[in-house]
Amino acid sequence: MKNIDESSSFYDEAIKFVYLDDYESAIKSMRNGINCFENQDDIALAYLICGFLNDKLGDNLSAIDDFSKSIYLEAKLDIINQRSKDISFSGRSNSRYKNGDYKGAIEDKIKAINIKKLETDKSQEYNNIKIDYRNILLGTFIKKDLEPKYFALIQVSKIRKSKYDLIADYKKVISKKRKEEIIKKLELISKSKYKSGDYKGSIKAIRRAEKYY
Repeated sequence: MKNIDESSSFYDEAIKFVYLDDYESAIKSMRNGINCFENQDDIALAYLICGFLNDKLGDNLSAIDDFSKSIYLEAKLDIINQRSKDISFSGRSNSRYKNGDYKGAIEDKIKAINIKKLETDKSQEYNNIKIDYRNILLGTFIKKDLEPKYFALIQVSKIRKSKYDLIADYKKVISKKRKEEIIKKLELISKSKYKSGDYKGSIKAIRRAEKYY
């Protein structure tokens, strides 16, 4: 079995390439890790990272495939201590959305939401100890909090925000209570549209809600 230092080298190398916006080389680093890792959790995480990297490259089908492999492996693990299983479903949801598969995108997002709720019920300190998709969007975790492999995950999963994002500007001038009201309203709209078969409208409402996190 590879020791921690050897395993970390693959993630460290990938991070260096990410800083250079060389996502293809970062993927190669993680593929090399997949061939060497023996721990199923590490393999699942490596596929997860590859999914986000391929998403950045605009290779939606490869991203979907990598996220699917991560989901498959994570399903075999009872507990993952440091990250939520909702990340892989949210990642695949994003790639499916970009690929025009709105039904698959909203169904993955629903699964991600249900997973997060289940994990939250199991741990009262969930938000303090686990990286989940919401924490990624919020930038909750900083480098000193993370092992190299989770720092790599945070770096590759960051979503670049538009300079002219009106929602981001609006968030700065409204209260936390108002944000929560908007999120709840959009989630209800999403559920209504899903029930009516409007999968595109449903996933768009959820994606809009996430911008208010």
